[in-house]
Amino acid sequence: MSSNNILQNNFSISTDALPDSISESTEDSNRFKLFTSSPCFKITRLIIIIIYALNIVAWGGMLFLILVGAANNTMPDEQTRKIWIEIDSQILNALFCVTGIGLIPWRIRDVYQLHNKKYRYRLLKRHTYTDYILWVRIVVWSFIANSIFQIGMAICMWSMNMNTRPAWLVGMFVGLGCFSGATAGLIQFILSRKKKKQDKLERDRTNILNN
Repeated sequence: MSSNNILQNNFSISTDALPDSISESTEDSNRFKLFTSSPCFKITRLIIIIIYALNIVAWGGMLFLILVGAANNTMPDEQTRKIWIEIDSQILNALFCVTGIGLIPWRIRDVYQLHNKKYRYRLLKRHTYTDYILWVRIVVWSFIANSIFQIGMAICMWSMNMNTRPAWLVGMFVGLGCFSGATAGLIQFILSRKKKKQDKLERDRTNILNN
């Protein structure tokens, strides 16, 4: 009896269908890649990022102006200033939760792939800014730390009254969250620029040798 018949008898699965399922999954993957690389998707993503960034700048700027006393003429009452500080802080906290907490599934996926050698190549395919696993490890764990600190920040903001909430606790989570997120972002930015320069030099060198 052939191995094909043994598989069909024991599992009642037609092995002839397996290549079709594999090809279907490949086609779905190709469709998704085509969609994410389409101009419509890129423009939509850019618009969402711009709106998100403008909200952070606007509400953060308003909070800064209130804290330095630039809004005292329009908000002479101390209680009114406290209320607006709380409103601004809650909105900024919600905006930071979009990335800090909303991206947790993908950040956990990165940690899993980082420590599982079988799937590590998938992680390295996404982090193309460096050839060294150490930098990828630092970036991945910095993003995990950012999510943890953002969870702590959200718990403080949503579970405590604004009059009894410890300012030092909020400041600690804000500082640590910003530091961890900025660390990961700066590493990616600096290494990406360095990688692009190296690639450009290699292309120029290749063109010179070919000519």
